[in-house]
Amino acid sequence: MIRISFVGLLCILCMSADAFAQLQRKPAVLDEPVEVFLAQSLITTGTAQNLGRGNINSTIMHNFDLVSTGYQEFWGLDAGANVRLGIDVGLTDNLSVGIGRTSSEDNVDLRFKYTVLNQMASGKIPVQLAIKGDVGINTQEQPNFDFSTAERLNYFGGLLVARRFNERFSAQIAPMISHFNMVVVDDATRSDLVNTHLANGFGAEYRLNDRHSFSFEYIAVLGDRSDDTFNPMALSWQIDTGGHVFQIFVMNGNWFTEQHLIARTTDDFFAGDFRIGFNVNRVFGLKK
Repeated sequence: MIRISFVGLLCILCMSADAFAQLQRKPAVLDEPVEVFLAQSLITTGTAQNLGRGNINSTIMHNFDLVSTGYQEFWGLDAGANVRLGIDVGLTDNLSVGIGRTSSEDNVDLRFKYTVLNQMASGKIPVQLAIKGDVGINTQEQPNFDFSTAERLNYFGGLLVARRFNERFSAQIAPMISHFNMVVVDDATRSDLVNTHLANGFGAEYRLNDRHSFSFEYIAVLGDRSDDTFNPMALSWQIDTGGHVFQIFVMNGNWFTEQHLIARTTDDFFAGDFRIGFNVNRVFGLKK
């Protein structure tokens, strides 16, 4: 007969408990980047959200003439439209590059976006920070001017700081600079023309549910500006189908590149001078 003392039994139980505790696995705390915005653009201005390596984003951006033209032009729908077709490619998880062409002035633009910081689910990094740059060139023939290649160039630079505050609401602030090597207008009454503009962009997105959201953007020009220009503003309803993000919007600008919006928005949103438009965003994944 084997006899085990009370002290011996207690030691065995303690060692078993310790061994069991060592075998237990605690669930790992997952930490990953937060999806701050649904698309790469709020409406016309870029977001801090980047594509990620191996992804391609194709965009169709389209607007009409001013609604204030009235029923004679079917509230702007009969007049000439402005269209930008573009494609962006994620080279790495932090760097994307793109090219686009806008029908106005046949402007071709090359752009990049570099993510400096990703907002993390754990909260250890509370914001998303990205740098965006764009170089455009007016390729349209000018019957009245003989522009050199350098004179046709235009530029944009911006620092995009964004945060998703909860499941529904995200916001962004973006200091910006716009520059045109040459500024020319046909209207002789506009004498005060500025090549370089400083601005601050504001934007937000509110998600109603998994598929529908509203977005807003506003660019406040700071300091000197060209005569008869106004701050760009846009409001949008977004629909996420899982493969596409559709955006139906109203805006007072007529461009889809930030440098043109900042320097060349000649209609006042608050005076009722805005136009209807839509964007189609489609992301394709090249990697498995």
